Amino acid sequence: MYPHVPLYLLVGLRLAALVNGAELHGIFSSSSTSNSPGLNCCSRLRSKFPSRVSFPGEQVFGKEQNGAAGAGYWSAFEFETRPACRVTPTTSNEASKIVRELSSLKCQFAVRGGGHMWWAGSANCQDGVTVDLSAMDHVEVVANHTVTQIGAGARWGDVYLKLDAMNLSVVGGRVYDVGVAGLTLGGGNSLFAPRYGFVCDNVQNFEVVLSSGRIVNANLGSHSDLFKALKGGLKNFGIVTRFDLKTFPQGKLWGGFVIYPSNTSTSQLQALQSFTDSSATGADDYAAIENVNSFTFAPTKSAIVANIFAYTKPVAYPKIFDNFTIIGPQIANDLRITNLTNLTIEAGAGIPNGGRYLFAMASFANNATILAKANDILNDIFSNLTGIHGSLSATNVFQPIPASITRHAGTSGGNSLGLTPETGNIISGDNFGATWTDPCDDAAVFAASEKWVADVNAYTKAEGQYKAFVYANYALPGQDAIASYGEDNVAELRRVSRKYDRLQVFQDLVKGGYKLPRGAGSV
Repeated sequence: MYPHVPLYLLVGLRLAALVNGAELHGIFSSSSTSNSPGLNCCSRLRSKFPSRVSFPGEQVFGKEQNGAAGAGYWSAFEFETRPACRVTPTTSNEASKIVRELSSLKCQFAVRGGGHMWWAGSANCQDGVTVDLSAMDHVEVVANHTVTQIGAGARWGDVYLKLDAMNLSVVGGRVYDVGVAGLTLGGGNSLFAPRYGFVCDNVQNFEVVLSSGRIVNANLGSHSDLFKALKGGLKNFGIVTRFDLKTFPQGKLWGGFVIYPSNTSTSQLQALQSFTDSSATGADDYAAIENVNSFTFAPTKSAIVANIFAYTKPVAYPKIFDNFTIIGPQIANDLRITNLTNLTIEAGAGIPNGGRYLFAMASFANNATILAKANDILNDIFSNLTGIHGSLSATNVFQPIPASITRHAGTSGGNSLGLTPETGNIISGDNFGATWTDPCDDAAVFAASEKWVADVNAYTKAEGQYKAFVYANYALPGQDAIASYGEDNVAELRRVSRKYDRLQVFQDLVKGGYKLPRGAGSV
């Protein structure tokens, strides 16, 4: 067994956990006010659902708002956001009654699944109502072990703990304490993606509470337009209270972290280009990788490169990774045969609740020269930041999305992401992440991150290597993720929204997340 990767390095390695974007003006949290317009809504809710509503100062409110991993929010921006109250349904019927009441009162509200999104207001509503689904965290295997029904408040760790013991799995997230709901509704990358597609492509059924309070099941045979819209359409159509995921036999797997000096970067990026091209042809659908380029800028400068390997069979050092594993020297290596629970716990280690985290992303063709330029742009921008008060690090995490992943959507009812094999082999995902410690540095880090996106996009467009896709789960505030799905998909999403949310509650009253672009035919 190789030594474990130190936690302080994992902080830099896994900055890109699974989160959404929002408008920049809503990113910074603010303190609640005593005359909050949400107080009237909260009073009405308390009168109707006395055991489900909690206010600031009450024990349940504090646990859901500020609790440790598995209870509170992951990001400092989110737990600094203060709703007037929190309402915590335990069943879909309770959620239905609560949504009906919020709609009739025209209350502003947010919806929290796992609470792992990073920006203020993404899953918490300043001075409004936060509908907290964390109590709906059940995991049940049904249909002769072919379907797993998962409550919208569950984390992937809840799922894997149960399924690993049964030698089963689902296509799910790569970090243990990320929520099922947000990752799936945004599309969702996975260690199993080359075999089965995005997480959303493996949903068999969504149980959805509409703005009217009506509960529907959306699947291939019923409400199929809503079924497709939810796969990438985020929280724009209703509150999904249960996800039914295709389930398959799965034993142990091989994977882990390998960390290298930064001077191996050129070889790593060339290996990544070769891997992505091979994966696209279906050379080995059991293999997945993330290539991490992590830079510390304050208080001192340093850099490392790492690879996060996964092979979803218990086979060590499969041939498809040869171009990576021959690279040396290695600083640390903990590749081993293990299970999914263990691997996803490691992937989230060293990224505790309460940090100042930010994500941005760009998509471009699979080209090692482009990847190197994205690293150069990051270094140029952040090396020139002055007056940083605390520590600061930034990371490019390059994730392949080859045709072997996008081909699966067509066999599962389609999705809304706008990616097909004809899109080509792209590098996308949480391409950029930053973490820092001092709130005084917020504005500077946000500005530098926006510049990284703009400069990378300008360069790739000039080189003919630009790809329009913006992955919502890792996008920066202000990046128009849903518009990147393409005009036809946007038009269909607007049509589905008008059909199932006639009063546009989830566009106008629900705060957080990317809203559907307004345009011709929109309300």
